[in-house]
Amino acid sequence: MERNEFIKSLGLGVALICTGSCLSGCGGSKSNDPSPTPGGGGGGGGGGTVGTKVNVDLNSQLTSIGSFVSTGGVLFVRLAAGNSTSSFVATQAVCPHQGGTLNWVQASNLIQCSLHSSQYSSSGAVLAQPNDGGATTALKVYATSITGTVLTATIS
Repeated sequence: MERNEFIKSLGLGVALICTGSCLSGCGGSKSNDPSPTPGGGGGGGGGGTVGTKVNVDLNSQLTSIGSFVSTGGVLFVRLAAGNSTSSFVATQAVCPHQGGTLNWVQASNLIQCSLHSSQYSSSGAVLAQPNDGGATTALKVYATSITGTVLTATIS
């Protein structure tokens, strides 16, 4: 094999490996997401169709301060004790930058993207831009209501 052929085949192999890594890094696994309760729904980056309601049962989820759950395209976070709407926040569940999964970081009191570490306040404001040099926008924050022990976010 000549040097030129070797370099071409090596370059093609590296390109294929990089492409596979990029595609697997961009894919999301929803295996840890609980199923939405009846009346839930939605999905996707912004949380689904406007007017859709996504529910969480407070008897079994969000039982302690700092706990969070992502379901139906909505990230629910318990910020304080008590079952009043002011104790919770509901935002879109994926980062507007490139669709990474959002998680609540209790120690820092912020929402962080698992893909490029963008950071957001509990009110959805951008605290830190992605570490890949890109830019992100504020998170959508949804109105919440409580009926009995069911917390509901209405996608807007």
